[in-house]
Amino acid sequence: MTETRKTSPTKDFTDKLFDLCREYQQEIPPHKIAEVLRDYADRLD
Repeated sequence: MTETRKTSPTKDFTDKLFDLCREYQQEIPPHKIAEVLRDYADRLD
């Protein structure tokens, strides 16, 4: 019998975010991606 594993929303989010960052890393320098993420984190506070 195969069990269906339920992943957490946080893990799903981080997996998708990392995939997106990898995809755009060819066009956007990693330090700019980090800057955008820091700006976003500041807005959440």
